[in-house]
Amino acid sequence: MRRKQLVFFLLMTAVLVILGACMNQADDNQASDNRNTEDTVDDGGGLVESNEEAANAPAEEDADQEAFPESEEAPTADQTGQMVIYNGEISVEVNDFDTMQAAIQEQVDARGGYVVESNVEQAGENEERSGRMVVRIPHEDFHPFLQELESASATVLERSTSGNDVSEEYVDLESELRAQEAVEERLLSFLEDAETTEDLLAISQDLDEVQSEIERVTGRMNYLENQVAYSTVTIQIQERAVQLDQLQDQESLNTFERAQSLFMTTVNFLLSAFSGVTVFLIGLSPMLVPLALIAGVIYWAARRTKKKKQVNQE
Repeated sequence: MRRKQLVFFLLMTAVLVILGACMNQADDNQASDNRNTEDTVDDGGGLVESNEEAANAPAEEDADQEAFPESEEAPTADQTGQMVIYNGEISVEVNDFDTMQAAIQEQVDARGGYVVESNVEQAGENEERSGRMVVRIPHEDFHPFLQELESASATVLERSTSGNDVSEEYVDLESELRAQEAVEERLLSFLEDAETTEDLLAISQDLDEVQSEIERVTGRMNYLENQVAYSTVTIQIQERAVQLDQLQDQESLNTFERAQSLFMTTVNFLLSAFSGVTVFLIGLSPMLVPLALIAGVIYWAARRTKKKKQVNQE
């Protein structure tokens, strides 16, 4: 009986010792965590960096879930749901520059656009004019506006259009903005709890950097929204030149030189023809001389026969 009680007492003692060791280990771990936290606060920017990582982690998860929110549409997106920046260039030839320029201005105003640049050039007096207009048109009126220019009283010399899809860039900017705003909120909370001047300076510096990044991202998003909302069209206008025939002067006519040239051409032709005939006769003389003799004999015999007939008839 005493042996059993002794064994039981030893077992209970061992259990109590083990429990005490575990509790001491837990207290040591807790104290170590507290020391690490205090060291981080005293270490200038270390607290900011660790909290930025903690803030970026949930922000990145939220970015994946909210990249394409169902309740909100991307601003100024086209019918395909993409954000596309349209640019167009067209070159036209017209009878009257002023009329075409006024028609373009009227079309731009009617569609809610605006003129960015307009200039005209004229090389000299009574010469045709040319100019260039750069206009911004709401993206839904981009193609109708180009068609209106083509249907006007103008000859289209060249036309080109291009589109740049910035949907992916805009979504990335939205995700980056949410992450930076989360870091900003965390830094503001740390700024309120800062106790030393070093902590205040370190957190304020990091906060300025984050706010500058937020401004940069916001500015880029606003720029993309504007470029998508209004398409850019560059119009080159060329006025047709009215050419009048003028009386040529004596110097431009070159009468004597042209007559001399014609005379020499005629002489050269005659010399060439005479030379060709001479070459022909000399080259065929072995055949022509016998034929000429035979023809002469036949002719002489025919005349003699004819004279005899006349004498006999008399």
